[in-house]
Amino acid sequence: MKTFLSVLGVSTLIGLFVGCDLSGSDSLSPTGPSGNQSSSFGFSWEYNGQTWKASGIPPPCPNPLTFKTPVNLSRVTSILYPGQTRGSAYKPHGGFRFDAAGETGDITVVAPMVSTVYRASRDLDNGEIQYMFNFINACGILHRLGHLRDLSPRFQQIAASLPPAVEGDSRTSPVAAGQNVAVGETIATTVGYRSENFSLDLGVYDLRARNEASADPGWLAQHPGEQA
Repeated sequence: MKTFLSVLGVSTLIGLFVGCDLSGSDSLSPTGPSGNQSSSFGFSWEYNGQTWKASGIPPPCPNPLTFKTPVNLSRVTSILYPGQTRGSAYKPHGGFRFDAAGETGDITVVAPMVSTVYRASRDLDNGEIQYMFNFINACGILHRLGHLRDLSPRFQQIAASLPPAVEGDSRTSPVAAGQNVAVGETIATTVGYRSENFSLDLGVYDLRARNEASADPGWLAQHPGEQA
């Protein structure tokens, strides 16, 4: 599988796929959300407004880093590349589109790696609820899955703790510590909207190091934020 890279600033984007181990095996260990919530390892990954730092010594990431693809690739009709301006907004994440004739958005989304739920959101977009979850792995890999429509029972329970959905407000909120996720666990069963625009946001970020684009102060000033 290809690895798609972009010019992100604060974190290095691993890509839409990092080796794509379709067997679903994963040796990475989970970590807890950032902030004051630490994992069972006794540390967390935290963003201080400028860069990501681990509050302890994280385990090394496997090399090569591989993870399971979150959707059945045979249903994917096109790829959204990360690091683009789409519409009027810069998008540090990429994604998949599902535009085949007769598509309904009934797409099962599974966890691509062992991780812990870090932050999440539910918002209204043209009156339709959309969910987004951010996950962090202990070794320092963050991934985001967005435009989820119908969630698995467990993730629906997590979403129930989020603030009420507001039109156009997709800001994420912290999730209670301890929500560890296994490889292949079902997160959602449908994506996108009820009648059209069936897509899934996928962003993958390496929190361990900045990339070259962030060395340009002008670029960095135009692309603030913990993921961009």
